[in-house]
Amino acid sequence: MRNKLWSLLLLLPILAFAPGCVEGDDDDSAGDDDDVAPDVVITEVNPDPESPTNFYFRSDIWVRFDRVPDTAEITIAGVSGTTAESSGGTVLTFSPDAPLAPSTDYDMTISWTPNSAGAFTFTFQTGPYGNELATPEATLVDSTYNIDLAGANFVEPPGVGPILQSQIGDIAILFMPTPDSDFAAGELQILGALGAVTDPVQNIVVQEDCTETLAFTDQEPAIFDNPDMSVGPTDLDISIQGISATINDLNITGTFHPDGDDMRGGTFAGSVDTRPLAPELDPEGGEDAVCALVEETIGVECEPCNDDGTEPFCLSLLATEIVAARVDGLVLEQMDCVDIITRYVASGDCGDDPLPACDCADAVDYDSNADGTYDLCPDYTP
Repeated sequence: MRNKLWSLLLLLPILAFAPGCVEGDDDDSAGDDDDVAPDVVITEVNPDPESPTNFYFRSDIWVRFDRVPDTAEITIAGVSGTTAESSGGTVLTFSPDAPLAPSTDYDMTISWTPNSAGAFTFTFQTGPYGNELATPEATLVDSTYNIDLAGANFVEPPGVGPILQSQIGDIAILFMPTPDSDFAAGELQILGALGAVTDPVQNIVVQEDCTETLAFTDQEPAIFDNPDMSVGPTDLDISIQGISATINDLNITGTFHPDGDDMRGGTFAGSVDTRPLAPELDPEGGEDAVCALVEETIGVECEPCNDDGTEPFCLSLLATEIVAARVDGLVLEQMDCVDIITRYVASGDCGDDPLPACDCADAVDYDSNADGTYDLCPDYTP
């Protein structure tokens, strides 16, 4: 049951080193090696000096030490920015005042004490992301992209990432810019759909049968500032494994590769009202059943869904570092309630997917029998 929760919610460090005491020698005379503090050691760096090419120009730049250094500094030649500590002082992050340029070499230096080896300098190169698409309309229209939430960094709710990722590896959230996009005005119309990953190695993804497409831009068009895309805020109705909910105030961002191969550096943010999901978790429980389990499991409290704070049933979702790879050969098909009922009545081909809970009046022309009954809407009276 708990595994089911994490599926429906989508409808929705290294520890600081605690050094032991450094023992002095038997006498207190100066100049003994035992009185010299050992070097602080770098354990991890981003960008990785071993793989210094194709660094995403908006990625975090940081260094992790094995324990808190006395002093530490990150500098990048020709780049101004600020530094900040985290993880109890073992991680130092450098934030450029402006994004790095694409396809450019940068010299990065890390200085710290105590350190007998001297400063560490290496060169890394940003990748092509940030360069404009030469022909964005020809490249993006009818190109379908798969948002890889399983590989994203889940920031909110904190600690929930590994649980979610273990449950959603075969679920795809797809989007496709459509021909009615207005590139001159910087506006994209986006068709979305749920899909299934049939081969993660080859990135083979199919659109789910008999599932309504997602209205990413029904409320407002997406903004396209070549090569960046921003969708939302919008309210997105979504259903996974027969469980439905709404992601409120959904925002999706990212930067397209200049060849349109994928989108990187994306974010996926919104809020899920957990009350419609509570009966799926515990039919006998109250409307706070999901929130109670999340607080018990990972110590995260739900947030108010309303302005006055009287409905504390919402969970915020924030995933970063999202990659959305283009799915070659897949063009999404618009599917609404009537489309699905038409297909089902014509062929019965919906597999195990449940039919959508739509207005039975929409089904009259497709679902009527000679005796005036309706197979899909047995209680409907015209």
